[in-house]
Amino acid sequence: MTIIQKTLDINASMQKGIGLFTEPENLSMSKHSREEVTRRRPFHMRSLVKSALIALLLCGLALLPGLGPHARAMAENRAGGHVYILNNDLSGSNSITVFNREDGSLKLLGTTSIGGLGSVTAFADGTQGSLILTHDERTKLFAVDAGSDQISVVNIQEGHLSLAGVFASGGAGPVSLSYQDGLLYVLDAANGRTEAANVAGFHVDDKGMLHPIAGATQPLSSSHPNAAQVQIDPSGRFLLVTEKGTNLIDVYRIHSNGSLSGATSFQSVGAVPFGMAFNLADWQHEFIVTDAAGGPNNTGAATAYRLVHGSIRLINGPIPDHQIAPCWLVITGDGQYAYTSNADSHTISGYLIHAGGSISLLNADGVTAETPSDTFPLEEGLSRNSHYLYVLDSRLLLNPPGLATISGFQIHQDGSLTSVVNPAKFVLPFSAIGLAAE
Repeated sequence: MTIIQKTLDINASMQKGIGLFTEPENLSMSKHSREEVTRRRPFHMRSLVKSALIALLLCGLALLPGLGPHARAMAENRAGGHVYILNNDLSGSNSITVFNREDGSLKLLGTTSIGGLGSVTAFADGTQGSLILTHDERTKLFAVDAGSDQISVVNIQEGHLSLAGVFASGGAGPVSLSYQDGLLYVLDAANGRTEAANVAGFHVDDKGMLHPIAGATQPLSSSHPNAAQVQIDPSGRFLLVTEKGTNLIDVYRIHSNGSLSGATSFQSVGAVPFGMAFNLADWQHEFIVTDAAGGPNNTGAATAYRLVHGSIRLINGPIPDHQIAPCWLVITGDGQYAYTSNADSHTISGYLIHAGGSISLLNADGVTAETPSDTFPLEEGLSRNSHYLYVLDSRLLLNPPGLATISGFQIHQDGSLTSVVNPAKFVLPFSAIGLAAE
């Protein structure tokens, strides 16, 4: 892994020997239909009184001291959730492992085959977004099958998975996905391939079938820029791609039919732009990018930007985290904190997001939490309401490679993290690469 200061050079015989080698549902009734039913529904005083009593009860509960952040976290715990791992299997069928989440802790639910095939070389020195979770008419997972140039679409019902279909990715070596409002875009990085890298777009129908969009397949800034992530902005009008090898961030305009303009490339302020996330609590379209290198002793940083009419403007940064290879990044739903996983330091760095979008370190040394000392923390995922942070801990680069595990942390009001998962309890394939949580 270049960014992790190591070389990922696993030959075919070694791979064979190993054998193994991230919003509420919409109502089904349309707004127009709901309004029509409302106009026709008879007015009943009993309903009015019942509604008033419920409203008074809710107001009273909201004022109780016990229903602060801790109580809300307890409510989330009771609701539970799941954590999903993309195993990136190199033989047989690719698969996803599912864990039930309760009060932050995890319990293995099972592993489901999703077709396709994984790859090591396709991910080169890492990417973000190989497995993503979305809530539309139905809850779905989208996963890359980097070894077979495919995308798997998986339906979810109470944590149980069923395969909707496996589809061509529209390019070579898919590594990252982004979805919004029926549109799915994939980054085909073409790492280790002769084909050129590209982005490709698809319409997703109600059954989860993917339909390629004419004009939505576009090249990156060069044939092999070692791209890391693709991301739709919150407005749904622009698509961004980070390029590690060229130090660029590409911006594509998304047209009304889902097709894309050519890329406009902006120079990254920090070195080696990697993972990124938009601050969904900020209406001015702030996004934060990890800078995987460029600091003293190969340390990295994070930089805050704003997307303005398709142009990228600096807010502040790079803000060093004093750790090695900060690559993956998430932002909490309330827009207060960002967390990077530092692959070569086995640490997590927390950033405070200030009013106006500027960022600063939560801890002076950049260490907000640690993963096991023999791991390379990769993909991160936040639970529903961002009360818990989960991290995929890889051991792929050990000699010999070791099994991956999961770390989990509770996020406190001040942004600090405390461990809620014992990584030793949950082992995953060497090749595991993606994580999504709810």
